[in-house]
Amino acid sequence: MRTIALSINKGGVGKTTTTKNIACAAVEAGLNVLVLDMDTQQNSTNWGRRREKHEKSLPLVRFSTEQDLPEELKRAAKAGCDLVVIDTPPGRSSEAMAAVEAADLVLVPFWNDQDCYDGVTKTTALTRRLGKEAYGILNFATPNSKSHEETARDVLKAIGLPLAPAVLHRYDVHRLANIDGLTAQELEPDSNAAQEIIALWKWLSAVLHFGKSAQMQKGKSA
Repeated sequence: MRTIALSINKGGVGKTTTTKNIACAAVEAGLNVLVLDMDTQQNSTNWGRRREKHEKSLPLVRFSTEQDLPEELKRAAKAGCDLVVIDTPPGRSSEAMAAVEAADLVLVPFWNDQDCYDGVTKTTALTRRLGKEAYGILNFATPNSKSHEETARDVLKAIGLPLAPAVLHRYDVHRLANIDGLTAQELEPDSNAAQEIIALWKWLSAVLHFGKSAQMQKGKSA
């Protein structure tokens, strides 16, 4: 079982949206996926409830406290879960630190804003202290513009945090999908937004060593 934490010392950067997109992309790839929502706003949890009308059982979404996290992860591993994606609260919190400490990989979503870059710096420092592999993910980039991507690459290089090759742009389909308990790739599978999520998952599955052979075996055993 592999565990990802999405964390940054800043709110409003798309942690929950990215969590949902990654989780659903992993489900589409044939993996058993659990989303642990550690944010008291419970946006991921509420999204999971909205999915019930579509009869979508995966990803399973559960709210978890810092105290419950170790037991939730043990239970997931015992149940044969392939991937756990942890959505963390914004700002400095013990929940975020616990999630980062428990994760195999940390993703740091951000957008092109100075306050975000301050948050990236602080979260990167935390991952280094805990010895965790981490990558930045540029969210909310302006479509048909390379300036945000170029700026982000330069800033993250100075911080010393690798930037994920897949950039996520600002598309309204993410908001529309959320209303209905879906993701962009489920609501509009041929959209640019969906293709970006596919690219993100292709890169991420390689980083996590989810090979094609493992996915094929999962499909045979289903």
